[in-house]
Amino acid sequence: MGRNAAMSNPATNSDSLQRRATTFTVSVVFFSLLLAGIVLIVLFIRVQVENSHTAASTTAKVASSTVAAAIRFGGRDVISDALRVFESGSNHDSVALYDGSGALIAQLIAPGEASFPSTLLAGSQPTIGMLEAPPVFVELADTYANTSAPVATMVVKPHQGALRETFHRAVLALAVVLAIAALLSVLVAQQLSKALLRPVRELTEWVDVVSESFDVTRISQMPSTRTEEVRRLAASIEALFSQIHQQNSELKHKQYELRAINKHLEHLAFSDALTGLPNRALFEEQLKREIEHAEGAGSSFALLFIDMDQLKQINDLQGHASGDAALRATANRLRQALSETDFVTRLAGDEFMVISPKVQTNEDATKLGAQLNERLQEVAEGDSWRYPVQASIGIAMYPQNGRSVTELVHAADVSMYRAKLSGNQAKD
Repeated sequence: MGRNAAMSNPATNSDSLQRRATTFTVSVVFFSLLLAGIVLIVLFIRVQVENSHTAASTTAKVASSTVAAAIRFGGRDVISDALRVFESGSNHDSVALYDGSGALIAQLIAPGEASFPSTLLAGSQPTIGMLEAPPVFVELADTYANTSAPVATMVVKPHQGALRETFHRAVLALAVVLAIAALLSVLVAQQLSKALLRPVRELTEWVDVVSESFDVTRISQMPSTRTEEVRRLAASIEALFSQIHQQNSELKHKQYELRAINKHLEHLAFSDALTGLPNRALFEEQLKREIEHAEGAGSSFALLFIDMDQLKQINDLQGHASGDAALRATANRLRQALSETDFVTRLAGDEFMVISPKVQTNEDATKLGAQLNERLQEVAEGDSWRYPVQASIGIAMYPQNGRSVTELVHAADVSMYRAKLSGNQAKD
């Protein structure tokens, strides 16, 4: 009777399995919650820092072309205005622009953030705290110059104050949740331990009944446990998570492939594969922008249509490989002969177009055409063709010869054919 009484109320026994299970459950829950909280805080810091850095990097890449154009065509006021693309809300990122020698050109500081140093030391690495996102460094290249050296460096620093404020709010919310969860775990632990130990308790009662009654027929009435069902459920959950993980990996792989394809398609859409020059689509967009600018400023510009006269002879007598080499050489010589403000493109086949914003008169346009023809006729040591490259060049002026893309291209085309028929190098 004494043994049965003690077993009827296991919670009164300090060595009871139920009490031990309750204490163990509370301890496991408490330390699990504590560990989970630490892990969540660390992961949250990492995610927030990476998100801030990624957002700053994306904004810097989007704004790089605008800032590079401001450096090329404007002064400090234009550069400062270009940096205002980063002003998006009160917690926007800070940005600074350094020239090629590392001197500070302009900066845009977010409210409450520190200013940038006056010089950018080569190879120096800033000290980054645990709650700080690293700055983004973007080297701005001059796409029109025949050099790969950067003309300036743009440094974008994510808003550290906003990052710390977000972290503090998240930590406070997480602390409240953990406190509530810890209190609830104490209340739930006893009920949980009882539920977990129910199969053991049922088995113990069955053993007592069989021992007291000596009724062997009750052996077949042994209570069933759910151990196998739990194992099967665990296996099913594990298989489900494995499938989800595999699908996520495949999705990320597809996303990387799609990004690479999009980048390749963008390159194909706006550049000529043989010469590397902008193609017709990009040329038409540039010509539209130049027309809008000239119309607003009341200025003029020249459009030159260049046709290579000897390409067919080179292809027929020396092969298309020599013809391709002549096209590439023509593109390089045009790049070298033109100024930084000029825009050159390969229109199609052996036809090239040049937009020259600084040329304001027919006389200057004719001189530019003659200079280009002289440059194209130069013979270099690496040339593999025997025929000197000559060109027929047609000239159209805005707005005298047209006010739209179609009108200007047509006028330059007609002028080129007149030059080809008359034997002149350049004709307006």
